Amino acid sequence: MGFFNWAAPLFHLFADRWSEQHVADIADELRPYVQGRAGLLDIGGGTGALASRLADAIPARVTVLDPAPEMLRYVPDHPDVTPVVGHAEAMPFDDDAFDAAIISDAFHHFRDQPGAVREIARVVRAGGALLILEYDPDAIRPIVWAERLLGEPAAFFCPDDLCAFLDRHGITGRCVSTSPRTYYFLGDVR
Repeated sequence: MGFFNWAAPLFHLFADRWSEQHVADIADELRPYVQGRAGLLDIGGGTGALASRLADAIPARVTVLDPAPEMLRYVPDHPDVTPVVGHAEAMPFDDDAFDAAIISDAFHHFRDQPGAVREIARVVRAGGALLILEYDPDAIRPIVWAERLLGEPAAFFCPDDLCAFLDRHGITGRCVSTSPRTYYFLGDVR
């Protein structure tokens, strides 16, 4: 987490990297689960760049959960986006508090992935959704090694392995390739 606190200004500079089409595609996947002004949880959401765009695109209230307070300092001032300091493995929210959760480029940073998935299943209502945007480690081996050198877990999953892992932990869904390096998982919380 120390890395993300001191690197927060750099992340802020490059945080809004999603095209309008990419944001629209993400919103289209989440919209059926997030009805009206219900809640979306952005886990490991950092500077909140994606959260603020999703708040407008869905529309929805979005809570950005991140363990690095310095990252959350950069969350845009948006009436429907709320930053919260916390860890995915021990979320400070009530049961069934959200309709859906998104994790963008962060799941591989979680030190206790099974614990994080248990917490997601607790705070997202039954029938809600989990959307994970992730990198395929087979396509980004230098990044995997660089993260490990920085002390990060770099616990990346290949798409089929992520689908199987989440299914074993109560979230069934599908993995879809979005580029030679990236994919997403979309699943239903039981």
